[in-house]
Amino acid sequence: MTDSPSHRSFALVLASGGARGYAHAGVLRALEAEGLRPSAIVGVSMGAVIGTTYALRPDWYETVLGVDTSPFPSRLPTTEEWEGSSWQRLSAIGAYARLAYESTFGWGVGKRSFRHTTSTLRTLTKDRDLEEGRIPVAVCATNIQTGSREILRSGPAAEAAYASAAIPGIFPPGRHGDQQLVDGAYADIAPVDVARTFDTSLVLVVDPTQPLAPSHVENGFQAMLRAVEICQMRHADLRFDDADLVLRPPFRRTIDTLEFDARRECVAAGMRAVRQRRDALHELVQPSSGAPTSSSES
Repeated sequence: MTDSPSHRSFALVLASGGARGYAHAGVLRALEAEGLRPSAIVGVSMGAVIGTTYALRPDWYETVLGVDTSPFPSRLPTTEEWEGSSWQRLSAIGAYARLAYESTFGWGVGKRSFRHTTSTLRTLTKDRDLEEGRIPVAVCATNIQTGSREILRSGPAAEAAYASAAIPGIFPPGRHGDQQLVDGAYADIAPVDVARTFDTSLVLVVDPTQPLAPSHVENGFQAMLRAVEICQMRHADLRFDDADLVLRPPFRRTIDTLEFDARRECVAAGMRAVRQRRDALHELVQPSSGAPTSSSES
């Protein structure tokens, strides 16, 4: 196995987590501040977006934080908004009507959101192929026709990241040859076994999921997302047991799957995860020299 002069090599699995996946950027940033850099990345859903950007752009961090998330799909109105002013109720009705129409006769998002999403991914990945990254990257997607897990290691990075993050009912499936691919978390939220195929000594996992806090589900869309999260969490527990170390960002509040405007909170949580496990990280990875001071961002 190939180790660098400064520390044992490790592959980093960036697990699914929706908008909370922005925590992956915080983890990577904080690891760099510690002098620890992954030798390979396996990304799922938002983890695939962050992972491909990290591998393909020297300015990955600034680029990720600079993305305009306003056109992305966001949470649906809450009960409070339904019961608010006439304008809030009208806006709520409009949001549900758009989703119902697009999910029935289309894929769940309007053309503007879809175009913005695909354009953003091309920008993040510099329209390059996965194999052009400074480190190897594998992207996990789900074949919606067969239910099988698909691991993408070559070809356009933007297309791979899109397929891995395409939530059914919200985004159209991505395409890879004749395959229709959707969010990789449906097949495998954290492909530790794929990370083991790289020539590295260790496998670290970043888990940006949150414990399911008791909450009142207010609509069918929330029920669908919550049901998916329940299935993924049960699957994840088994996967995480196979990793050498799991980093869990300590979010300070509940962050919804589509709450993309909370990205800076998520990044800060990722940084805290590294700081909290700093001793365990260095003991495991065994750097040959003293570690730099941790990032002070919070």
